[in-house]
Amino acid sequence: MYLNSHQLQRFGRAAPGPSEGDLPRPPTEMDVLLIGAGNSGEAVTLRCQGLAYTDGLWLNAAGLNNDRLPPRPVPVRRADGSTASLELSGRLVLDGENPRELIADYPLLERRYRPLLRGLAVFETYPRAGAGGHGHPAISALDIDLAIDALLGWLRGELRQLYEAPAAEAGQSELQRLIAARRRRDDPAREKRIIVVGGACGAMGNATHQLLPYLIRRLLAERGLAGCELWGVLLGPAAFSGLTPFVRHNYRAALEAIEFLSRNGQRRDYINDLSIASQQPPYDRVFLLDDPTLPGAGAGVSEAEMERFLDQAALSLYLALRGTVWQTIASHIANDDGVARADGRLRYLHTLRGVAMRADRDQLTDLLATRLSAAVLDRFVDRFGA
Repeated sequence: MYLNSHQLQRFGRAAPGPSEGDLPRPPTEMDVLLIGAGNSGEAVTLRCQGLAYTDGLWLNAAGLNNDRLPPRPVPVRRADGSTASLELSGRLVLDGENPRELIADYPLLERRYRPLLRGLAVFETYPRAGAGGHGHPAISALDIDLAIDALLGWLRGELRQLYEAPAAEAGQSELQRLIAARRRRDDPAREKRIIVVGGACGAMGNATHQLLPYLIRRLLAERGLAGCELWGVLLGPAAFSGLTPFVRHNYRAALEAIEFLSRNGQRRDYINDLSIASQQPPYDRVFLLDDPTLPGAGAGVSEAEMERFLDQAALSLYLALRGTVWQTIASHIANDDGVARADGRLRYLHTLRGVAMRADRDQLTDLLATRLSAAVLDRFVDRFGA
């Protein structure tokens, strides 16, 4: 692992400044909810929220993790030109004590996790609960299973922000509040987007991408809420090279799982008697964000390289959310020009730094694993290539 111990800043904090609670809240974007899963997912989500804040817009954002350590606050510029620190609010941390010991209390989990945890060192789950999944998605999935009631309650609260009007702004008169409420009622229904951002190479993001979309779809269906699109933003694998021995294995597994779920749906029972039986795919759109130039030197990414990638991923996602950017991209994707490329490369539109970039199938195949079945990637591209 190529991390300079003198440069590590993961436990650092931003310069002291007003917290989010002290920040004036700009107008809220009511059509987008960002959920960051795992350390990298939370970091990208918070950066997106910071970019929006500087543009005078509030993005609803939350974090899901089994690591108590929050993402480092990001500096934002207020309307008066001063700077402040923005922290990720609404975090749910799945940090129950000794999760491995608890599965014996639940026959369902006993059957599910005994095979998955076989051969996994005990010290990876005990006594380090609340310190992440250590590169093992099974650990994070177990945390989700054990905390299903808390997770559902948290999700209901976050989803509510998409469908309930924000609190009245300070200083508004009763007449102004009535006028604002009337305008909201008269506004045409607009498509909502729930975007789950997480690394596919670690533990929490990997498990979340496979489980959370179906829980979200279930809660939306319970409330009879339609017109909502789910996006999955998968980070890696090159950007996480060397962080654990399982980076490429986990990334490949995540793609295979999403491809399998897209064809077969999900059937899964939880310990609170919740049962998922869905034929839907996990996501309506999947975005793969990576930096194929990493690592710059050696076998692993440095702390500085990681920070730059997280910045670029956040900018890429935020640009896709601004104004009519995504609608423009989607219209071009929907209208295929019908031209067969002699090189056989698959083209993706990418909004990184506001330019169109290309990613080719050979490069993705090489990044995953030398033994990756081409058929797996072909099926994935067939389903999510747009």
